[in-house]
Amino acid sequence: MSAAIAIVLPRRERFSVSRFGAVALTVDDYVRHSALRDQTAILGLATDEPLNPAFRAIAPQDTFWRRRTRGFALGCAADLAPAPPRHIDVHNRVEIFHLLARRFPEAAASLWLHNDPQEMRGANRAAQRRRILARARFVFCVSEWVRGRFLAGVADGHERVLVFPCAIDATAEAAHAGAAKAPLILFVGRVIPEKGALLFAEAVAAALPGLPGWQAMLIGGARAGSEYGQRVQAALAPLGARAQRHDFMPHEAVMATCRRAAIAVVPSVWDEPFGRTALEAMAAGAAGIASRRGGLPEIVGDAGLILDPVTAAGLSATLAALAGDERARADWQQRARARAVENFDIRPWAARLDALRRDIDPALPR
Repeated sequence: MSAAIAIVLPRRERFSVSRFGAVALTVDDYVRHSALRDQTAILGLATDEPLNPAFRAIAPQDTFWRRRTRGFALGCAADLAPAPPRHIDVHNRVEIFHLLARRFPEAAASLWLHNDPQEMRGANRAAQRRRILARARFVFCVSEWVRGRFLAGVADGHERVLVFPCAIDATAEAAHAGAAKAPLILFVGRVIPEKGALLFAEAVAAALPGLPGWQAMLIGGARAGSEYGQRVQAALAPLGARAQRHDFMPHEAVMATCRRAAIAVVPSVWDEPFGRTALEAMAAGAAGIASRRGGLPEIVGDAGLILDPVTAAGLSATLAALAGDERARADWQQRARARAVENFDIRPWAARLDALRRDIDPALPR
């Protein structure tokens, strides 16, 4: 099947309505709102009920001696070979980017970075990043923080390293602006130390006894048998029914919960490259509290409360103050929604990406 634009997911990225990651949601949003969506194919491993009709399952060329990422890359190359695309966007996998750029030298090959390149195989050294940029038409970074990390030690080509955030349909979320908020404090994210799930659990455990009527909810799975997950569960246990825990929800159910939540917390203790859950909560009109790590301050800006450093005690005190001040909370909610619409709505970002493609490929429909 011919497509002018091929978008390649990481091998392990789920692209299903029932299972997905932040990369999958971002790819789906950009393609769904692109005027070039009929020219686009999204390549990944077979899945049930793909998020987007542009999805195409590929067969990896795995062998016992070959790294699985390379087997996946070779499968993508075999899929694309009968009708080579003119644009190839590889998300978050440097090895796949290099292989496809070599196999299809006539294509405009670009790399999308959703994580810290200095912690990424094939990009952690400045020489490797210079090599990427020498071969790439563009390097797309989800935040200025990621862009800065990529450009460290890279002297030339800065104009081709562009920030394209994990934008969402914030305009659609704004349509729910009149919906009533519940006295609910929300955390969405994997239950791992980097995301600060235990900080959240300890903070709400300390704050909720002094906040009659308020509840907490944590949405996110833990690794099977994880001691950290058990500690989070134990911290929430004294709250009983006032603290709900869900391992997984479909994306629309997550967004519906964000619309109900009065407060959302993103207490990451690692450098978040972007922090999509913070943006989704802001667009849904939750008053946000986040840590000053990685790209989070770029998202939150002056439309949320930033903790630096983030501690359970500090977060508990901030939650108590915000939950107890309805006027301040309503102001933060309005500011959060307005910032999400103004800066991170998918429509203008998808249009900019379409314009970039057309600038280098006049054959694309206008």
